Amino acid sequence: MNYGELKHNLISKGFAEESDYEELEELGYTYDAINDAVAEISKEFPYQTYYEFEIDESDTGIMYIDMSDRPGFLRFGETPVLFEKDGEEMWRKFSEYDIEMDRRLVLKADDYKGSFRIYYYKEPTKVTPTTPDDFEFEIPLDAHLMIPYLAAYLLWLDDDERKAFAYKNDYEAAKNDITMKKNKPRARVEGNKWGDI
Repeated sequence: MNYGELKHNLISKGFAEESDYEELEELGYTYDAINDAVAEISKEFPYQTYYEFEIDESDTGIMYIDMSDRPGFLRFGETPVLFEKDGEEMWRKFSEYDIEMDRRLVLKADDYKGSFRIYYYKEPTKVTPTTPDDFEFEIPLDAHLMIPYLAAYLLWLDDDERKAFAYKNDYEAAKNDITMKKNKPRARVEGNKWGDI
């Protein structure tokens, strides 16, 4: 769901006229509600992205990659580093690194040459009056469905508690549905046998 789609979705959640929504938008309430909703959702459904860099033949010694320079960096992912040796065209787990201060990656450039991909969790970018309608929210795609419900709850909380809590219940139902799908047991086929993952 992009920002333009979310605005239309929110307008359909109880506003008699589009101008009523636009009035709240001018006051900044809609941005606050959307940003608060996305921030709350991202606590349980964080957005993971990556940063790529190269170590080439001219690089030597110890390399420090400070991830706090990356906009919105929160923490490293579960498998933080993948490595692609020159010409292999295949990413592999890489474990020859250290992490300092929960934000800085330390590698020996003398020992490894090639492409590296660092996975990390990122704080969602906030919407503002200049955000384009095609902006995609930085939370996992399946969690996008929860944004309109939680934002509508926050927008209506002061004016119509009954309506607000109806949207809060819709949000909780969507959250539970996504959580149950995420936690479903999976299986894989090994040879001719099924095994748990």
